[in-house]
Amino acid sequence: MAKRWLVGLVAAVAVVGLAGVGFSAFTATATVNGYASAGSVSLQITETGTFSCFYLPDTPYPYAPAPGNIAFSPIRDGGTEVSFNVSNLTPGVICNGGVLLVNEGSVPLNVSVSLFSAGFNGVCGAYQYNCYDVITYSGIQAGGHYWYSGSPTAGGPSDVSANFVTLAPGASVVDDLGVLIETGSTSAPSSASFSLVYTGSAGF
Repeated sequence: MAKRWLVGLVAAVAVVGLAGVGFSAFTATATVNGYASAGSVSLQITETGTFSCFYLPDTPYPYAPAPGNIAFSPIRDGGTEVSFNVSNLTPGVICNGGVLLVNEGSVPLNVSVSLFSAGFNGVCGAYQYNCYDVITYSGIQAGGHYWYSGSPTAGGPSDVSANFVTLAPGASVVDDLGVLIETGSTSAPSSASFSLVYTGSAGF
């Protein structure tokens, strides 16, 4: 009798095994599918304002009109490069021109400027005479000198942490440039070249 019961139990277990046993799951999942993209960065430059040459306040004997000629080139490379050429300069005269910097990207930009060729090639370093001073006015300075009378901007990369303006997307700022030969200079190279490079940086 016991043997029949055991055979029946084995058969019942076999049937349950074939049918499968259902279990309740005690876990659940939820999924987030993500996508990340960086903002676009674009800094454009164009001409703006009045281009003129005039005497510095400390020039002793001005004769009107002040000598000096300015040529501003058409925009090249999609609005990222222009030429500001000054000629016929004499000591004590500054020639000015304005450029408009526009944030055409999708994120805020910290815009700084650096002057290259300073201290050689006829472009002044700090507080020199008998060379060409290149200055900016907007508060973006290439090194820290910022004087209307023509103290030169210094060369090398600017300190972005203390020397930039912030432009929101679509915002703009005008930077007035000046090229001069300092009053009191007795000579200067016949010509010199320079570059003012504006850099727009996103993030910190």
